[in-house]
Amino acid sequence: MKFLKRAVIVLVALVACVYVVGLRMPREHTVSSRIQLTAPRDSVWAALRNFGDYPKWHPDFKSSVPGERRNGHEVWVQEVDGMTMSIEFLEIRPPSYLVTEVVTDEKSQWGGVWTYDLVSTGAGTEVTITEAGWIKSPFFRVLMKVMGTHSTMDGVLKNLGAKFGEMVTPEHVTVDTKG
Repeated sequence: MKFLKRAVIVLVALVACVYVVGLRMPREHTVSSRIQLTAPRDSVWAALRNFGDYPKWHPDFKSSVPGERRNGHEVWVQEVDGMTMSIEFLEIRPPSYLVTEVVTDEKSQWGGVWTYDLVSTGAGTEVTITEAGWIKSPFFRVLMKVMGTHSTMDGVLKNLGAKFGEMVTPEHVTVDTKG
């Protein structure tokens, strides 16, 4: 019985420590990942812009279908890793710039905006995704830190590279978000 009591005390202390660490972490974050592809910008743009085809080239996407327009904007409903979320297209400037936002409400635990920048280079296309996100729960903040702040973007970029027959390693970069 003593062992069980000690185990419960240790578990409660551990949970409390994780919560306190999460409280000390910022609610908002901005991170960017970048890759270089040999594919031309128009081809890369077509792949990123066509949300309906994501399940064909990214294994975490189970479905991606058009949703009901919101604020006059295009919306896609995606099932990713067992979660369903709606993505609103805020700004579209073919073939180089796309801004999307996870549709949230007061019950949402996380959300944010992804900005996709595509730059044509002499050797192909530079693709940068910047996430300006927020996480409500201190526990989820710690989980994000453990899993890697860039992990979702890196997964999209690696699978995008694979779609074009390229093995890429995303670079974590600092991007000027004021411009």
